Amino acid sequence: MMSSTLEDKKAELERAIQELDQWEEYDSRREDGSGAQDRRHEERGESLRKRVAELRAEVDSLSK
Repeated sequence: MMSSTLEDKKAELERAIQELDQWEEYDSRREDGSGAQDRRHEERGESLRKRVAELRAEVDSLSK
């Protein structure tokens, strides 16, 4: 059961990393929008970075 949870978290982490990579790719070529659009875009990136960090911590904790 424990390894299943660990495997699930690893898969979730992989998906989150892919989503962050896609955001970073888009961010590198996106043109500025309105202030509100830029803010939402940056908030999305910060949310993705935070999620990846949280999942990495969970995977590390479960791996011990």
